[in-house]
Amino acid sequence: MNTEQNNTIHHTAIIHPSVKMGSGNIIGAYSILEENVILGDNNYIGPHCIIGDRGESVRFFQSEKKGVIIGNNNRFTKQVTIDGGTVNPTQVYNNTLWLKNAHAGHDCLIHDNVQVRCNAILGGHVTALQGAKIYLGAIIHPRKTLPENCIIGMGTIVTKKTILVEKGVYVGSPAKLLKTSE
Repeated sequence: MNTEQNNTIHHTAIIHPSVKMGSGNIIGAYSILEENVILGDNNYIGPHCIIGDRGESVRFFQSEKKGVIIGNNNRFTKQVTIDGGTVNPTQVYNNTLWLKNAHAGHDCLIHDNVQVRCNAILGGHVTALQGAKIYLGAIIHPRKTLPENCIIGMGTIVTKKTILVEKGVYVGSPAKLLKTSE
């Protein structure tokens, strides 16, 4: 491991020269931080994560990469992918948790204290407001907004037509409101 500016970077990690990084970050083995990534303080990026690669959109594939902005105290475990923005930078605020194989598409906006569990997929332009939780294998349609403190249950599919409410607990395919949490 190399330590630069109070960051611990595994010797196999690939960090584009344009990356701006705060302090106290840990970058794991074989992780990639692409161009136009801004990383705050005290983030953990585990092995094999890819942050800031070109968004997977046919319409925008040849466009300029707008990058990713990540705040502070976020944890990306293994094989997490966060695509760079196509219109605006993809943004991850503070204190989020991303478990193995979680994915955020281009131009997502992820607010504080959001959890994205194993194999969950957020399509492009998804907004997850404060405290939203997306459980194992859930899929969120592009351009949806997840309200504050909502819970998207394991394997749930949030479609274009799904109506979501604050503190709602959703299950099924397509997602249906199970209850509202207190």
